Amino acid sequence: MKDFSVAGRYARALFIVTERRQETVTALADLKAVRDVLTPGSRVSGFLGSPEVRMSDKRKFVHTALDRRSVLSVVTFIDLLLRKKRLNRLSEIAHQFEALVETSQGIRRAHVVSAVPLTDSEQTKLHSQLEIYTRSKVKLTSEVDAALLGGALVRIGDRVIDRSVRTMLDRVGTQLQESSLAITRRP
Repeated sequence: MKDFSVAGRYARALFIVTERRQETVTALADLKAVRDVLTPGSRVSGFLGSPEVRMSDKRKFVHTALDRRSVLSVVTFIDLLLRKKRLNRLSEIAHQFEALVETSQGIRRAHVVSAVPLTDSEQTKLHSQLEIYTRSKVKLTSEVDAALLGGALVRIGDRVIDRSVRTMLDRVGTQLQESSLAITRRP
């Protein structure tokens, strides 16, 4: 499991700065764009990660590349990550920052895992039902896990709604075991 504590601290710091400057939404878009350019294995990522390139040249490159393309807080933030050798955490930081922005906007994240891909109509219906259930806007993501056999599992924050066939079969198996034990114990 990844340690998000460092990413969380950096994301919160950026969030506080961008909120004060009233540029949080713009900063999020800029941060995501930088994250996409700095994907592991890219030429830019290789350049910035190279021990053969002087830090001053790396910093100059970042400022030249992002100047007038990103808000100042993002440029300064990327420079900070570069100096602190935390640029490899940018993807995690961006994810945490996005979660903070969504929370401030009243958006809740929900993740559904289903045995088969949901159709567009099923996903739309689930999305609207989750918004009614949570009484807030919901950002829904999905994935497929054939091990569920059928049904779905939904996570909203720390709540889990499990309607998977795998869980239902496990419950039935447990009930059958308990009832068979009760029957064998009777005199």
